[in-house]
Amino acid sequence: MPDNDLIEIKLSKVIPARKWRVIRLLTRVWEFPGYVPCVKDVQVIEKTRNMMRTKWRVQLDSVPISWTEEDVLWLKENTIYFKAIEGDLEEFDGEWQFRELPEGTEVSVNVYLKVGIPAIQDFANAHIQKLLTKNFEAILEALERRLISVRYFSYKHGDKDKIAGFGVIGHFYNFRHLERCLKMLNPNFKMPSKEFISQLFNITPSFKMHDVVEFKSKTGAVTNGRFILATFIPDMVEKDMWAIFAKVVKACKIAEKYGVGVVALGGFTSIVAERIGQEIAGQVDVPVTTGNTFTAGMVIEGVRKASRLLDLDISKTNLTIVGGTGDIGSGCARVLADEVKQLTITGRNKDNLKRLNKELSKKNKAKIIATTNNEAAVKGADIIIAVASVSASILKTDWFKPGAIVCDVGYPKNISYAPITRQDILIFSGGLTKSPTPITFPVDTGLPSPDTLYGCFAEAIILALERRYENFSFGRGNITAEKINEITQLGKKHGFEVADFYWGDKLVDTQMITKVRQAANVA
Repeated sequence: MPDNDLIEIKLSKVIPARKWRVIRLLTRVWEFPGYVPCVKDVQVIEKTRNMMRTKWRVQLDSVPISWTEEDVLWLKENTIYFKAIEGDLEEFDGEWQFRELPEGTEVSVNVYLKVGIPAIQDFANAHIQKLLTKNFEAILEALERRLISVRYFSYKHGDKDKIAGFGVIGHFYNFRHLERCLKMLNPNFKMPSKEFISQLFNITPSFKMHDVVEFKSKTGAVTNGRFILATFIPDMVEKDMWAIFAKVVKACKIAEKYGVGVVALGGFTSIVAERIGQEIAGQVDVPVTTGNTFTAGMVIEGVRKASRLLDLDISKTNLTIVGGTGDIGSGCARVLADEVKQLTITGRNKDNLKRLNKELSKKNKAKIIATTNNEAAVKGADIIIAVASVSASILKTDWFKPGAIVCDVGYPKNISYAPITRQDILIFSGGLTKSPTPITFPVDTGLPSPDTLYGCFAEAIILALERRYENFSFGRGNITAEKINEITQLGKKHGFEVADFYWGDKLVDTQMITKVRQAANVA
C-alpha cells in the first residue's frame, strides 16, 4: 500500500552547460558549503567508483537538519540516486536526472521524505517540505551560477571560445510606451487600470524578449545577440531604486545564461547604479558597457553633419550641452570644446559643473561657461545637445533661436515629441547610428527604422564583432576623446555611421533643412 505520509518534491531547471560539467559539479558535494549558503558542512565518509557516502548539515531558516547519505551514480541512466541511511528525517531519498538539450542540461530532482514526529506530524511534514524545497532550489540556482562563473573565468584566462555575441538591455520609457508595446504583441489587448498594470509590471522579473540572429558586419564578420527587457519605466526609479537595480542585475544574469560576451545597458539601466553608488559590473560576470562612448561619437558626428548641411562654420558657434556633466555630455564636451567658439555646460550639481569647467578651461580653446539654468543656456546657442537624464521633457522649442541645431539624445526625450510648428530649427534625435544589418524588434523601441540603432546598442555589437569582451564604457567620467575616436573608427570598419536625421519617426528631409538654412541666414 502507498505511504500516505510520504511527501514528494519535484523540481527542474535548465542549466546552460554540458551534462558532464553539471554532473561533475553536482558530485563534488564537499564544495557546496563554499557557494550554497544553506549548506553548512558536507563530509565525505567513503567513496568508490560510482558510490559515495556523505554526512550533511544544512541550516534552513532557523531549522538545522543533519543526515548521512548514500549516493549511487548510474551514468547509463543519466541518474544519481540518493538515500539517507540515518539522520533527522524518518525517510529521505530521491534521484537527480539529467537530459541534454540544445540550450544546456535539464536537471530534475525528485525527493521523497517523511519527518515521522508524532503529534506535530502534519505541521512538521508541511514545514520541512517547504524548507527542503528551498534547499534544492538553492542548490540548482547555485549550480547554475557556479557554472556560469567558471565559463567567464575561463574566458578571462585564455579560453576564447567560452563566450560570444552581445546582449542589449532596454526598458519602456513611460506607461504610454508600455501600452503601445503590449498592443503590438496583441492588437486585441485591452489595457487594465494604471494602478493594476504598474504594480504587476513592478513585480514582473526581467526577461529575454528577442534573439538577434546573424548580425553581419560589412567586413563579413557575424555575431548573434539577445534583447533583454528590464521591467521598469523611469518613473519607478525614484520610488525604489534598489528594486530597479536588482532588475538590471537580473537582466545581465539572463544574458550570462546564454554565454553572451558583452552587455550594453540602454537608457536608464546604466543610470540606476550611478545613483546608488553601486557598479553593476561588480555584481555580474559578463562584461558590461553603458554604450555611452559610441553614443557620444554619433552625437558628435551628427552635430558636425548638421553644421555642414546648414553651411555653419562650427568654429564660430556657441554650443550648449544640457546635461553636460553626465557621461555622454562630458564626453561630447571634451571633444567639441576644441572645435567651437563658446561651450556652455548645464547640470543640476554645482560641484560637478565646477569640476568639469575647471578641466575644460585648462585644456581647450573654447570659452567655457557652466550654469544650472537650462533656459538661459539654450536661448542664444547655435547648437544644443540635450542629453540630460530625466523622465520627462525639460526643454521648450520656443527657447531656441532661428537656425539653431538641436540634437536630442535623451531617452526619454529632453524635448517633447508633441507636434512642432517651428520650421526654423533643425531638431533631430541624436546618438543614433545607421546599421549594416537591419534589426526588427517585436515591440516599439523608439527607433525610426530597422536600419537605425541606438549608439549604446551598436557599441555592444561592435565589441562583439571585434571579440573584445570588456567594460569599454563604464564608470562616471571615463569617456575620453581617445576612446570616442577608437570606437567610432571601429564602427566605421564594420559599417556603422551616423544615422539619417529623424525627429520621432519622421525623416528630416532636404526641404526641411533648406527652410532652416534660410531662417539661419535671415537671423
